[in-house]
Amino acid sequence: MLALRNSLIGIFLIIKNHQIELINKLNLPSLNNCSVAVIGLGYVGLPLAIAIANQKRCILSNKKIQRNVIGFDLDISRITELKKGFDRNKISSKNAHEKLENIKFTNDTNSLKKVDVFIITVPTPIDKKNNPNLTFIKAASKLVGESIRALEKNQINKIIIYESTVYPGLTEEICVPIIEKNSGLIHNNPKNECTFFCGYSPERINPGDSNHTINTIVKVTSGCNKYVASWIDEFYGSFIKAGTHKVSSIKVAESAKIIENIQRDINIALVNELSMLFKKIDVDTHEVLEAANTKWNFHKYRPGLVGGHCIGVDPYYLTFKAQEIGFDTKLISAGRIINNYMYEYLFKEIINLVSKSNEEENYIKILLLGITYKSNCSDMRNSQLVLLAEKIKQRDLEIKIVDPKVDRKKALQEIGFDILQEIPKNEKYSIIIFGLYHKEFDHLSHAELNKSTKNNTVIIDLTNKIVGKNVIHL
Repeated sequence: MLALRNSLIGIFLIIKNHQIELINKLNLPSLNNCSVAVIGLGYVGLPLAIAIANQKRCILSNKKIQRNVIGFDLDISRITELKKGFDRNKISSKNAHEKLENIKFTNDTNSLKKVDVFIITVPTPIDKKNNPNLTFIKAASKLVGESIRALEKNQINKIIIYESTVYPGLTEEICVPIIEKNSGLIHNNPKNECTFFCGYSPERINPGDSNHTINTIVKVTSGCNKYVASWIDEFYGSFIKAGTHKVSSIKVAESAKIIENIQRDINIALVNELSMLFKKIDVDTHEVLEAANTKWNFHKYRPGLVGGHCIGVDPYYLTFKAQEIGFDTKLISAGRIINNYMYEYLFKEIINLVSKSNEEENYIKILLLGITYKSNCSDMRNSQLVLLAEKIKQRDLEIKIVDPKVDRKKALQEIGFDILQEIPKNEKYSIIIFGLYHKEFDHLSHAELNKSTKNNTVIIDLTNKIVGKNVIHL
């Protein structure tokens, strides 16, 4: 026991001395007593800000942490809601942050001028041509640059960490120059004068997943030099219980993030293409997958609709960079083509069912269960179920949508559909599309769904949870 105690003390002293070395060499912020601003309070930023504010002792050293956290967002209504303890995205409860005295939600840019560490978690979407839309990340970089412009002599050098998904090289090629221009400082100045430092630690938030949360997911970290990389690694290690994985450069961290979702996109595209093929030769895709899964090294993916702000977007960031350097990404692009087509394929299947029905189209009623891009999530961005609903509406078929995760007013404004919270009672539908398996749909068994069916109703189950004679799958 004494040997173990001495070993632990030795480890603690090594960490402590390492921290002192870093702080002295580059005039970095105090690891456990810095002020932190999280820029962007969406699905990534809010849980991150709360996690930082919630940690009172360093996981690595057990040393007391005294950090002031600013949750910053330009959306005034978002800030007002958070101050009242309400999270419109339903990823944080009122109790999660209302008792934290060291966190402040604000849209006041003046509050950023005395911050030591900035973490940027703004969206990085795509435009109508599937090119990167860098509006938000450029604006956030400009804001940070302006906030650190009044850097006084001998003041602590600032650290800016990006978590938004980007293509390899974007942080240093696009964001850093914007900060330099608006701050008048030199990034990673070898002379350690009039400087600031950057790092990249990709977000791995999975909305709607209660098992894989910010504390249970290993954090990849990186920095512009070895000292900053170590500081950033220890910073995240101080509150991420799952630990960290430090890589050699910002570019490596950016690349790791983007291929995580590209891998899923390609695998889902493969089973989507297989499902379309197997249907034509009258083979049950799901039985095939179950059979193949008996081999030890088979990775089972299910066919389905791919949307959201990650899997359906990230591949375009890498293909954009590839095109910029003259590289043709054949496989990545093919995966996107297949997955983008799936809602149209499903629509054609629905129209085929309508044409085979004895009912006239004017009497066809369709029920869609779920409209967000994934189960147990309120996010409708890039949802293929929204695109499917729009196609059905354009055909002048009657459609009712039920999604208890979605704010009714917000949905009406953003997608033009009146979303119901529950399945209407005493109504019968010609086609039921079970799109998402929200927790609120746990009770929807085959028998329960049949209460809303007619004699020839077909249930299209995209969740792979329902089995029955009138049920079909992708």
